[in-house]
Amino acid sequence: MNTIRSIISWLLPVAILVAATAIFFWMGSQAPPERKKDDLPTAMPVKTTAVEKAVGKTEIDTDGVVVPLREVTLAAEVAGRITQKTANCRAGRFVKAGTELFEIDRRDYELDVARLEGELRQAAIYIQEIDEELAQNVESTHLAEQQVALARRDVKRLDGLRADRIITESEHDKALREELTVMNSLSSLQGQKRVLSKRRSRLVEAQSLAATLLERAELDLSRTKIVAPTDGVIVDDRVEQNSFVAKGTPLVTLEDTSAAEVKTSLRMDEVARIWGGRDVPQRQPGGAPEDLPAQADDATNAIEANAYDIPPTPVSVIFKLGTHRYRWQGTLSRQEGRGLDEKTRTLPCRVLVPEPTKVESLDAYGEPLARLPPEAPRSLFRGMFVQVEVHIDASQELVSIPEEAVHPSGDVFVLRDGMLVVIRPPIEHSGRGRVFFKEDQSGLSVGDRVVISQIAVPRNGMLLKEAQ
Repeated sequence: MNTIRSIISWLLPVAILVAATAIFFWMGSQAPPERKKDDLPTAMPVKTTAVEKAVGKTEIDTDGVVVPLREVTLAAEVAGRITQKTANCRAGRFVKAGTELFEIDRRDYELDVARLEGELRQAAIYIQEIDEELAQNVESTHLAEQQVALARRDVKRLDGLRADRIITESEHDKALREELTVMNSLSSLQGQKRVLSKRRSRLVEAQSLAATLLERAELDLSRTKIVAPTDGVIVDDRVEQNSFVAKGTPLVTLEDTSAAEVKTSLRMDEVARIWGGRDVPQRQPGGAPEDLPAQADDATNAIEANAYDIPPTPVSVIFKLGTHRYRWQGTLSRQEGRGLDEKTRTLPCRVLVPEPTKVESLDAYGEPLARLPPEAPRSLFRGMFVQVEVHIDASQELVSIPEEAVHPSGDVFVLRDGMLVVIRPPIEHSGRGRVFFKEDQSGLSVGDRVVISQIAVPRNGMLLKEAQ
């Protein structure tokens, strides 16, 4: 029994294996599936646009803040009580040049003017008296000179008579005494004339001093009225009526609205583009500029000064209010201070807007409208955040493409001979939806087609075609 079980345990696996092999060969082998042949590579359709030539002026886009051209603080030039403060002298009011703002008590200054006018008249009367005395002195001196001449003739005649012993010595001495008397009178009159001349000079100086003091008093009297020196808006009024103010006390601060400025900053590459349009004479080693004579020191100094100046450049100042855009015309006039800002590494500059009330409303294409909408701002106001467009002449040949043709990495996809060419040109500047490059440095030429479609895995040599 055990032997039978042992034989079965050995034969059963062999039988299973033989059966499985028979079934495998009975089923046979399956033919391999047919392989699909790879299609030939096809060109991907993409949208393209042409590279355009940038002609005329180009723009530098930046932003800025409107600041006042200047602020004038009016102070009291004389002391006194404020007797009048006009209704226009309030913060936020616009005043014209010459508008009266304050009046200080005038009575003390009017009394000073009256007193000095009296002193001036009195000095004139004293001078007239001296002139009368001098005229009388001239007549008296003339008579005294005649008396001296007569006395000298008498003495001379008596000298001959005394020699002939016709007269006595006492008579001759008497004649001499008379001559000395009239000479003494003449000397006194001449001394009196000198004294009167000195006194007259002193009175003339006193009259001149009185006239100067009178002029100062009249000036102080005129300063009791404080008027606006220019058109502007009052931004701060500090005193009220009936207040006493000392000389030099600030009264009101006036913002000049005859012009406005925009505070902005430019990168050094943008400043270099502005400088690029300016022709500066080159300086020879150790000498003057090539096109200037060596002795032209004033011209040399002017060129050295221009090294720190920004050439006047036209600027458009644009303010956005809702969906509307408004424009003012200005000029990039100067740099603010000297040197770059340490934090932003930009050059602070100022844009001068000479007519802040001359505003234009722009349409969607940047063209001015015929009429301003009712809600348009009538002027530039302090603190407005504006867009600044600096218009400069293109110093080199530039080409431009749409902004969507430049990828975040800076790559530009060019379609040439049906294949993709990936380049990364240095950007010169961008603005108004376009990016500009130097034609000789970018690898782009006018007429090239750049891809504006998205490509999943771009690579050089990809087959592309323009989408219909």
